[in-house]
Amino acid sequence: MFEGLKTKAATTAKRAGLLSGGLLAIAAGAAFLTAAAWIYLANVMDAQMAALIIGGVYAGLGFVMVGLASSGGSREEAATGQKAATHGAGEQGAGGQPPLMQAFLQGMQAGVSATQSRR
Repeated sequence: MFEGLKTKAATTAKRAGLLSGGLLAIAAGAAFLTAAAWIYLANVMDAQMAALIIGGVYAGLGFVMVGLASSGGSREEAATGQKAATHGAGEQGAGGQPPLMQAFLQGMQAGVSATQSRR
């Protein structure tokens, strides 16, 4: 019983360590890329324009990330796709699907809805 818990804890710790290391490497890379972009843009244009360009890029990335985070992510997209597929199948079912298939699709949709309402 405790072996499974121990294994899961070790796996979670390994993932957390790898994620932290990866994020640290990305942050260091972003810092060096920003410095390189600043040097290049400052040589090609003046410092004010370089600051505007780099600030605009970071602000744009931030807005995209906030938009993605507030959109709900893949869970809602998967649920929307599932609802559309089930709804479309239900409309077809009146003409071509056997009643057993309609009942199965309705049950699947009810299960998906119940799971999503718990989250």
